[in-house]
Amino acid sequence: MSYANPAGYERFMGRWSALLAPAFLRFAQVQDDQHVLDVGCGTGVMSRAIISSGATVRVTGVDPSAEYLAFAARGARADRARFEVGSAEALPFAAGAFDAALALLVLQDFDEPARAVREMARVTCPEGIVAACIWDFEHGLPMLSLLRQAAEALAPDEAQSRSRRHHAGLEELGALWKECGLHDVVTETFEIGMAFASFEDYWQPVLGRSTPTSAMVARVDKQTGGALARLLREKIAGMQPDGSLVLPARAFAVRGLARR
Repeated sequence: MSYANPAGYERFMGRWSALLAPAFLRFAQVQDDQHVLDVGCGTGVMSRAIISSGATVRVTGVDPSAEYLAFAARGARADRARFEVGSAEALPFAAGAFDAALALLVLQDFDEPARAVREMARVTCPEGIVAACIWDFEHGLPMLSLLRQAAEALAPDEAQSRSRRHHAGLEELGALWKECGLHDVVTETFEIGMAFASFEDYWQPVLGRSTPTSAMVARVDKQTGGALARLLREKIAGMQPDGSLVLPARAFAVRGLARR
């Protein structure tokens, strides 16, 4: 299963992306009057943030899913935004077509990350910024790790069938940017927190099955008669008397300049 149900994804992971996007946008040093490429734009969270950052900045979003692009186009509501179907590893644009190329929280999903970064650099003008941001999946995203832990406790075979590949850390991101020919490479760590009104506010978007992980978790919960949700509720620390909670998250960002 790949990503599905863009409206469900927006409720599940999109709100995290929206919380992180402004900090990443500042880090990427996007300027008004620029034309920015949003690689793997998905539901359009980053594209909307770019459009909102200035009066004349333009954005082109590219993603392999036509369904997600249609959702992104409806949400952008601006003549300064356009969206095209395309692969990050073979971007359908001319060399130097953009002032900057950004990828928010998608680098880990690319089949060939290095090839995608080289493509981002190719379509960026000389000395233009190429930047990406990814979650610290290993240690900094409890909203997902709690789901996996609960699934592994109740259905280890099914949970482990979801491959847990290695995810890049901060140093590896910087090394990748240099390997791909970018210079003046800078990295940064972001720490954010998402407030939930209740456990249900956290849990219900998981049931939309918009990602492979949420689909697996929802399936295990159904197979166990809701035991996964009950176990998850027990695992969450720091729940307030009114039922509200805050979950932290850590993300890694990298930027560099395209060669002349």
